[in-house]
Amino acid sequence: MTLLRRSVLLSLLLSLSPGAAQAQAPANCALANAVDSGTYANLTISTWSEVDQDNASYNWAECRAAALRRTLTGNPKLSARIDTLRRQYREMRAIESELAGTRAGGGTLYAHAVPRSYAFLEEQIGSLAALARSPLGGQTGALYARQVTQARADHAAYIAALRRYRPGPDEDYVQFDPADWKARVDRYEALGKAIMLTLGSRNDAATATGYAILTSPVFGADSEY
Repeated sequence: MTLLRRSVLLSLLLSLSPGAAQAQAPANCALANAVDSGTYANLTISTWSEVDQDNASYNWAECRAAALRRTLTGNPKLSARIDTLRRQYREMRAIESELAGTRAGGGTLYAHAVPRSYAFLEEQIGSLAALARSPLGGQTGALYARQVTQARADHAAYIAALRRYRPGPDEDYVQFDPADWKARVDRYEALGKAIMLTLGSRNDAATATGYAILTSPVFGADSEY
């Protein structure tokens, strides 16, 4: 495990631990299920800090995820698929952050980006679940077909860019471990394949939405941002 990866994981553990932020109130799911994530943060953070912002985003997403599970109680198969996809998408966001952090030579920005990405991700997953259980999600069309095809191409290009990366001669601040980098990219590719297997290849609205989440990385493949 690289120094950066240890730093990212440690930062996440610290920021998401129950006692990490004294000013951050415990998760208020009644509020989270009533308001957007930005409003939730404004109403629950008494003294702003990076850790409090991380916790607010994480708590909002977890509350919304729990509410979605309750909504899907009558459809256990769909609920299980959504839970699996959520875990996979979240792991992809974490790997994207780790790899961007490696290219940048480290920095807490990349650890904070992971829990903060969960709020938007949960909004996307909520849309996917809504479409998956609605006739609207089964509607097909040329637009959706193009979106699925483009998403597959974009995802493949993202992975190819990750595999091509090597630090430049002037980037001596980058602690690059080729074996660790390859392992991270291999895992990222495996997650993408698993997600695409779950989503399938139907040219409908629900499938196009799932692919849109796949190709919404928190950081680019060949930049620090």
